[in-house]
Amino acid sequence: MLRGRSLSPWALLLCATVTGSAQATETDQYFAIDKPPRDSLGVLNEKVNRELLGAVDLVNRRASWDQHSCQDVAHRVYQRFRISGLHKIELWAVHSPRIDRVPSEEDHARFVKQSSIYRNERLWDWGLAFGVKATFTVAGVHMGADKLSHFFQSGWKYHQRYRELMAEGVPEREALEEIVRYGAQTERSTLGMATTGVFSFGDLEANYQGFLFYRSLCRDEDPLLRKTAGGWRLTRPFDWRDYVSPGFDETFNNSAYTPKRWNEVRANLRRDYCPRLDSDTFVEHYRFYARYPRRADGFNTRYVRELIDRGEVPRREDFSIWAACGRSPPDFTQLAGGSSGSAGPGPEHGLEGRSTPAPRYEAPRFDGAIFQPLLEAGGGGFQNAGAGWNALLRTRFVLRETVGPEDEWDAVRTPEYLLWASLDGHLALNSGPAGVALPYADLRFTPVQRRFEMNNAATGEELAIGVALLPAHFTRFLALDRSLGVEASLAGVRGRLGRRFGGRRQVGVFASLALDGLGYKSALRLSDGASFRGLHAATLTVETGAEVRLGTQLRLGLVLGGSAGLGLGWDRGGGGFSAPSDLGAYAEAQVDVTRFSRLFVRGQLDAFHEPGRDRILSTPALLGGAAFRF
Repeated sequence: MLRGRSLSPWALLLCATVTGSAQATETDQYFAIDKPPRDSLGVLNEKVNRELLGAVDLVNRRASWDQHSCQDVAHRVYQRFRISGLHKIELWAVHSPRIDRVPSEEDHARFVKQSSIYRNERLWDWGLAFGVKATFTVAGVHMGADKLSHFFQSGWKYHQRYRELMAEGVPEREALEEIVRYGAQTERSTLGMATTGVFSFGDLEANYQGFLFYRSLCRDEDPLLRKTAGGWRLTRPFDWRDYVSPGFDETFNNSAYTPKRWNEVRANLRRDYCPRLDSDTFVEHYRFYARYPRRADGFNTRYVRELIDRGEVPRREDFSIWAACGRSPPDFTQLAGGSSGSAGPGPEHGLEGRSTPAPRYEAPRFDGAIFQPLLEAGGGGFQNAGAGWNALLRTRFVLRETVGPEDEWDAVRTPEYLLWASLDGHLALNSGPAGVALPYADLRFTPVQRRFEMNNAATGEELAIGVALLPAHFTRFLALDRSLGVEASLAGVRGRLGRRFGGRRQVGVFASLALDGLGYKSALRLSDGASFRGLHAATLTVETGAEVRLGTQLRLGLVLGGSAGLGLGWDRGGGGFSAPSDLGAYAEAQVDVTRFSRLFVRGQLDAFHEPGRDRILSTPALLGGAAFRF
C-alpha cells in the first residue's frame, strides 16, 4: 500500500468525488527551518515542462489540431495537472522519490502527532482530516505540496473568472480585484476557516501566481504557447523561479486562524519556537527571505493588504510567530542589510544570478497511439438449483488510453486517461424454473470511466481512482423472483490500492472500493404483476485479491469481493413504502496462460431482500470460462 501519511488512501477516494478547488489541507514550514530539504527546483521544473510538452503533443497528434484555439490548448495543459477531482501534480510531489521532503514519509505520522504546530488534544480533528502536508524546497523557498494544487487548480479558476470578466468589459484592475476577493472567500469558507480553521495568505499568493502562469500561456505579447505551421509549440521552458517567492512559505507569509485553532497553534509556537527565535538558524532564515529579490508586479500582496485594512480578511500580523511570542516583528529592510524596496515578497524573474541551469526542455514519450482500442470478451457457463446451463458474458472496450511510461526520469507513472465501456453479467440459454418459459439475466453496464492512476516503480506501490458516469444495472431476473427492471446511477467513484513485492515484482496484492451514487430504480415482478419504483440510494462494492507471476506469460490470481445496494421507493403489491436491498458475494480464481487469454472459475451468491414481504431470494452460481483480449 502507499506509504504517504499526508493524505490517506481512502481520503483520496473521497477527494475524487469533490469537484472545484484544491482540497482543504495545511502545511507546517516551521518544522523545516533548521532541517531544510534539498532544493527540488530542477526536478519540479523538469516535471512541469514534461507535462506542458505532453499536453501540446497530445493536441498536435490529433488530425484537427489546427482547429484548436490557444485557450483549448491551455485547458489541455490544466488537465495534465488535475483530473477526476484529484491533483496529480500534488500526489506526484508527495510520493515521488526524487522530491526531498521534511518530514520523510516514514516520519510523517509521528510528526503530525508530536511536532506539527497543528497538533492538539482533540479526539478527532475533522478540520485536518485531509492531513498536514510535508514541506519541500523550490528555489530556496520552503512550501507545502498543497501550494502546487493552489497554483494549478485555483490559479486556473482565477484565470477563467478573469477571462469572463474581461469579456464582459470589466476594467482589468477591477477584474484582478474580483479574482483575489474570490480567493479570499474560499479561504474564509470551504478551503480555510470553515473547514481547517486556517486562513492561508500563502495559498492566496500561490493562487495568484498560478493565474499569472495560465495568463502567460496565451497572452498577446510573448505567449508561452504559439501556433506554427507544424503544430502548437512551447516558446520557452517553464521555470518556477518566475513564480515562487517567500510568499509561499507560511513562516514568512503567516496564516490567520479561528480562535480555537489559534489557541492550539499559539501554544505550540510558544513551546517549540519562541526560545529559538534569536538563534543563528532562525535569523538567517528570515534574513534570506528579506534579501530575496522583489517582484515588480505585487498586485496580490498590495490588494490583500487593502482587504486587511478594510476588515474583509483577518489581520495577518495578529497571528504571526512574533505575536505568539509577545515580540515585535523585525525590520525586514534592516534585516536584509539596508536593501531598498517594498516589503512584499516575490522575485520578478527568480533569484538574481541564477546558479542552476535552465530547465530541461524535453517532450515525454507515450506508450502508444492516443486512441488505443482494446476489446476483452469472455464466456462460460453456470448451473444452479433453479435452472440448467447458462451463458456468462463479460466484455470491456477501452476507448482511449495515453500513458507517460515509467523510465529513468521518474519512478511515478501517471496515465492521462483511461476511458472504457464494459458490459458483464449472465444470460440464460434455456428456460428458467419449471413453468416459466422466459430466460433470465443479470447485466451491469458501465458506459464510461475516467481514471487517475499512479504507479511507483521504485516501491511497487499503486493507486488508481476512477469516476464512472451513468453506470447502469439491468436488475436481476432472479430465478426465484422472475423480476425485471433497471437501476441507473448519476455517477460513481472507484478506488484501488495495490503493492507489488519480490524481484521483478512477481507478487501483487490489492484492495478496491466502488460507490455508485443516487439514481433511479424500477422493477416489475412477472410472477404477480407487482412493481417497484423509486430511488437507487447507493451501491457499495469491496474487492480484494492477490496474484503471482510465474513467468513472462503465466499468472495466477485470486479475487474476493462483495456488494450491497439499497433502494428507496413505493412497492405496489408489497405494502407501500419499501427499501429493497441487493447483496452479493463472489470468489474468482484466474489463470493467464498468455497475454491475450485468461481462464477463470467463479463462485458467487446473489441475494435480494424485500422488507415489505419479509423474504430473501438468493441465487447461487458456479461459473467457469475464458476471456480474450484483442
